[in-house]
Amino acid sequence: MAGKRSSDGYGMHKAEDNLSIRVMNYLIRPARPEDAVFIGKCVCEAIGFEIFEKETDLNREIAEWIAPLSAREGTLYSYQNTLIAEIDGVVAGAFISYPGSYYHEWRNETFREHPYFKDLDMNAMPDEAGPGEYYLDTLAVLPPFRRQGIGSGLMKSRIAQVQQEYPNLRITLLVDPENFNGQRIYSRLGFRIIDRNVIAFNHLYWKMER
Repeated sequence: MAGKRSSDGYGMHKAEDNLSIRVMNYLIRPARPEDAVFIGKCVCEAIGFEIFEKETDLNREIAEWIAPLSAREGTLYSYQNTLIAEIDGVVAGAFISYPGSYYHEWRNETFREHPYFKDLDMNAMPDEAGPGEYYLDTLAVLPPFRRQGIGSGLMKSRIAQVQQEYPNLRITLLVDPENFNGQRIYSRLGFRIIDRNVIAFNHLYWKMER
């Protein structure tokens, strides 16, 4: 759901380990299991529970539930699906994406146990992504690091990787119709609206494709 949940570098070059990328003044690297707590908070922030601004019992509970899922494989929010942005060793943002063919299986595995989602019939819910797509799910940047191109840098890094590794897949995301800033960013990155009637978790989104 990268688009529906959004935050806001160029001149990329490979770092020494061939896995990380230096973008201007920040580093983009693959996430590690020890990033799970941060990933959990980013997902919580991106879906509208604004934990970065103010922690509540509810958003803390959701973030703590997501963190163990992020530390393992086979879930939507796994560290293996995540890029991390760092500035001077401080984590600044996270970006989660994956091939759409895994979406249905991983969604059911991710949400099946949490009581907050117990009333939702996952199998009856339309899939946000499917075969033939590479899905940009979740993007979040900490408030002090926003409007510095980090969100765009994370997206550009992943898009470049997808174009090399999955050249036949369409790159897609969902965006809230009222997320005007996100729509501008995604349009500048080459995305266009292809569907204005996508329902995910009982909420209306627009689907964009690149």
